[in-house]
Amino acid sequence: MGSHRHYDRNSQNGVTVVELLVVIIIIAIVATLALMQRGSANSQFQRQNVARELKVALERARFDSVKRRAATSATQAKVLVNTGGYTLTTDINLNGTLESSDDVAKTVSGQNIVIAGSGGTTLPITVMFNQRGEAVDSSGVSISPVFLVCNASCSSPTNATSNLVIVTPTGTVNLLAGGSTVPAFNAPPVTNVAVGTGVSNMVSVP
Repeated sequence: MGSHRHYDRNSQNGVTVVELLVVIIIIAIVATLALMQRGSANSQFQRQNVARELKVALERARFDSVKRRAATSATQAKVLVNTGGYTLTTDINLNGTLESSDDVAKTVSGQNIVIAGSGGTTLPITVMFNQRGEAVDSSGVSISPVFLVCNASCSSPTNATSNLVIVTPTGTVNLLAGGSTVPAFNAPPVTNVAVGTGVSNMVSVP
């Protein structure tokens, strides 16, 4: 008689419905975490980009005033900063005067990003630059504004959620992480050189 083979269907390996559901749930969780991390990275990139653009706008205003030797508030390039963005005003058409057509506005509120003042700086504020490139207000008084650029809110700024844009009294602009300590800057001493001395009155003598 030939040998007979008996198969036990219950001994065959396979995937049960429960096991399949567990695998699907794990994949869904991993995909969700990956999407959340990607969204966070995109938000940080957008915030850092806005902070860099604000820094560049302030530097452009400073360069424009120095280049044109803007001696009065009516001719000084400026940046108006508020919580929802900023407006850069320089002499774009090179006609020697600042006009509304010279304004370049940047709005950030639609990106879930806000700008706030820090260290005594209140918004809105207009940062102007004199012929020496120093940051001043509309009265010509030296200022050193500090701005926070944040994701959603600036109530608890950290390195992961904000950046600092600092304007020193000499007009240089610095970009730091939001949790950094703001260094103290003193206004530089300036002595005006009298006309007729043979030295340009643009020279600053400490």
